[in-house]
Amino acid sequence: MNMKLPVIAASVCLATACVSVLPEPEAPEALYRVEAETLYSGLQEDLIVREPEAPRLISGQNMISEGLDGGLRLVRGVEWSGPSTRQIQLAMVNSFEIGEAGHAVLPELGVLAPFELASQLKVLRLRGDSGTCEMTVSLISTRDRSLVARTEITARQEAESGSARDRAGALRAAASNCAAQATEFAISALNDPS
Repeated sequence: MNMKLPVIAASVCLATACVSVLPEPEAPEALYRVEAETLYSGLQEDLIVREPEAPRLISGQNMISEGLDGGLRLVRGVEWSGPSTRQIQLAMVNSFEIGEAGHAVLPELGVLAPFELASQLKVLRLRGDSGTCEMTVSLISTRDRSLVARTEITARQEAESGSARDRAGALRAAASNCAAQATEFAISALNDPS
């Protein structure tokens, strides 16, 4: 019994020592969010806006930069304020004018709507001082799950300087522009009589 006590005490000391040498997580210098740039009117039908599908690397909070050799790395000191795909989804919903005949809603509200807007975020990265967002956006009929319309969206924004904050601002602007283009596409496709 007396032999076990020193062994336990030594184990506790070792475990405490291990924990104390772990580095503190690095807090970002700035957080960025994707926002609705403009309010668009003309939504005539209720529309469910789904969160974009995306590779795990670009769907989280980290901002990604691509080097000249094609290698990807995290941009230090800046992050999204939440998962990038969720922010783009919310920016799309917030881009629709409220009070129209149709309403843009999140799927978790459980609202039944005749159409849904689905998307795939293919690119959300910096290359040099240029931020790029590329998405495939699809308008789907919820009744029979048929594809009503589909388009490719691309947005690019140049940073004012090579600083991490300016580059992050360029990527934020490109993502916000993608959300705006998706909103315009949905309104146009729903109002197209053909």
